[in-house]
Amino acid sequence: MRKNWRLWATLALLTLLGVVSGLQNRAALSGPAAGPATVAILRASGWPVSDAEVEALVREAVAMAGGLGGIIAPGDTVVVKPNLVQAATPDQGYTADPRIVRAVVQLAWEAGAGEVIIAEGSAGYPNWHDARGATLEAFRVCGYDADGDLVDDVTGVPLVDLNDAGGLDQRDPDLVTQVEVPNGLIWTSYWLPRIVMEADVVIGVPVLKNHYLAGVTLALKNQIGIAPSDIYHSPGSQMFKGALGHGPDDLGRHIVDLNLARPLDFVVVDGLRGMTDGPVGGTLVDPPMRLVIAGADPVAVDTVATLVMGYDPTTVPYLGWAAGTGLGTSDVAQITVRGLRVSQVRRDFPAPYGDPPAQRAEASPPTVQVTAPEDGAVVIEQTTVRATGADDRVLAKVEFYVDDELRSIAAVPPYQVTLDLSGHRGETVSLRAVAYDRALNDAEDTTAVTVVRAPAPGTTSFQTATVSIPTYPYADFLHSRLDEEHNFTYRYLDRAAYDASNPVPSLHDYMLLVLENDYLRVALLPELGGRVYQMVYKV
Repeated sequence: MRKNWRLWATLALLTLLGVVSGLQNRAALSGPAAGPATVAILRASGWPVSDAEVEALVREAVAMAGGLGGIIAPGDTVVVKPNLVQAATPDQGYTADPRIVRAVVQLAWEAGAGEVIIAEGSAGYPNWHDARGATLEAFRVCGYDADGDLVDDVTGVPLVDLNDAGGLDQRDPDLVTQVEVPNGLIWTSYWLPRIVMEADVVIGVPVLKNHYLAGVTLALKNQIGIAPSDIYHSPGSQMFKGALGHGPDDLGRHIVDLNLARPLDFVVVDGLRGMTDGPVGGTLVDPPMRLVIAGADPVAVDTVATLVMGYDPTTVPYLGWAAGTGLGTSDVAQITVRGLRVSQVRRDFPAPYGDPPAQRAEASPPTVQVTAPEDGAVVIEQTTVRATGADDRVLAKVEFYVDDELRSIAAVPPYQVTLDLSGHRGETVSLRAVAYDRALNDAEDTTAVTVVRAPAPGTTSFQTATVSIPTYPYADFLHSRLDEEHNFTYRYLDRAAYDASNPVPSLHDYMLLVLENDYLRVALLPELGGRVYQMVYKV
């Protein structure tokens, strides 16, 4: 595909025209630590991906990441915000596939939403046309609104242009409202669409791609689209949002501020294609990524998706800033990835890329070994599992699984957890430890154990019995000897004298100790220094 050099030129110009703020060098604010997050990664079976499989992927990914049931309340207004940066069909890789967006709309309805709206504020036209209305063109070309009635062709939900503030340089109070961001990194207020600010739930649908200014453009960067170009257009233009500084000191801070103004409630990333020279370069990953990535924490989703593209999230500054302000977690030790692991889907996009540049994430896996219990061991229902792990840099965590079910996570050594195996009594199960480094490279080790029930307190009974066993007369040939060096006495058999006596066995009575519970243990008690013999029978 021919690259859109005009838009590239405009974006380069925006870099030079970026608004310089006296706060541009302010350090990222500290904020409350975000809790654990779950991110789901699923991949289609092949290419092209059918409509039915797209919907199935979205449904399963959303469910794996926690679902929408706890996010959408009955009657809620839900805004779905796709990335439609400009008018382009989804096969070109830089606009959200309408099939993914429509699957999200359907899930919102099923979760009880009273109203669902698809809303976007596109950056501009692909043909350099300088006029209001780029979003309307994007709705049409991207496959949402063939007849131009601002109603989605399939779901029937309204399509809203977030760039519209009532006219160029207008601030229609019915359309926009001033939002205070007291902890903003660069500005402390923004004019934003009422429809977004008054929505009960906002769900982002970004596209998996890099960005020549921001490094990566995913959930957080997608929120630039909520800033109306009627207000934040480039100087001398009606489009392109250049009043939001796009220089390296400004763009990332605006991204964080807009997310602080209206945080996302859920994210579904369209990773079906993947673009390696974003935002609109047109170079696609080959073969296609075929991914859907979902989660309720936008920072966690962006962190995982950044690693999927082979970039180190710590080299994308606004991800750390967003985490610092409490928008989510970028700590991979706090992020559980369900479905496929990052290592199974990672594809290294060009690096370094962006300004400041996103750098390549390391690719060397850690090591891990299950040290207890041993392979083949018989264990009780409450069992402690221990593992050792190491990495050439930093080991982030060890996850512990029973068969394929994640049961516990240890983020610091010693990597040790106690697992409840009561649901597997009488079964042989696999205990698996999976270690991750900070780039979510992984390694695993597995041990198989058989689970038995531990004796219930106070229910065990003991019995004694006698048994007659043919026994050789070794007792007459046992002698005591003092080990003077270590100061202890031990008994030994005078083997030569014993053999010379031509011993003949005779019946001898022995005491048995019988332990009765879910299994039977018979112990032959020692006689004259003999060994203890045990036989265990499962009841």
